[in-house]
Amino acid sequence: MSRKDQCSICSRETEEGIYLLRVYICEACEAEMIGTPADDPRYEYFVKRMAKAHKSMIPS
Repeated sequence: MSRKDQCSICSRETEEGIYLLRVYICEACEAEMIGTPADDPRYEYFVKRMAKAHKSMIPS
């Protein structure tokens, strides 16, 4: 049985993805992030989602 984790970008539960500084990213979001140029409006969305995910990992 495979483990499913929730993507920090799209919130879908998937079996395939990566952890980046303890933040899980599914393969689909990883591919889209890599292929998105910095001048694309989606780039800012990814930056904000990653920042939010990383902040949630810091203990209060």
